[in-house]
Amino acid sequence: MADLTGIKNLLFDFGGVIVSINKDNAVKRFKEIGVDNIEDFLGEFRQEGIFLQLEEGTISKEEFYDELRKLAGKNIPDKDIDSGWLAFLTGIPEYKFDLLKELRKKYNVYLLSNTNPVIMGWADTKDFSPSGEPISAFFDQMFWSFKMGHTKPAKETFEIVIEEAKINPEETLFLDDGQSNLDAAEKFGFKTYLVDQEEDLRKVFE
Repeated sequence: MADLTGIKNLLFDFGGVIVSINKDNAVKRFKEIGVDNIEDFLGEFRQEGIFLQLEEGTISKEEFYDELRKLAGKNIPDKDIDSGWLAFLTGIPEYKFDLLKELRKKYNVYLLSNTNPVIMGWADTKDFSPSGEPISAFFDQMFWSFKMGHTKPAKETFEIVIEEAKINPEETLFLDDGQSNLDAAEKFGFKTYLVDQEEDLRKVFE
């Protein structure tokens, strides 16, 4: 349970908080399509190389596809590369969709994620939720690393959120599954909660 005294805003991470993730699934899928040294690039909380560049928005999705083909030394179709990224995601427990809608009645609800155009391309469609609504139906405002040009735990990510959402960090609870991201947020005065993706988030707000 989190201390919600004085809290007006909720800031959620995406992977490992809203959507359950499994890095091993992604590694396995990328290997299946021919990216043998994929472990050099995929981390638990942060990517490296061209994978990080895609999340920071310094290369486009098309440039990423081309670079990955060069890296693998084979002509991998775009949709197969997408399937590697999407293999990270193991699903969203259905109660979370209802929880987010309930929380929006009482709080301003925001999203801050280190993510990329492939995953957000999926989240932005009716396939995102059982009700056929895209991710934007569940948040007041969303902050994606590839659009901001910065990934957590860089201080710029939090500066952008504070400025654009016009929020006071001391009235904001930030929920993330990476301790380094929470540590960075606390320097700005955010209240924080470390999420275990297996836990029932409803208990946090009881």
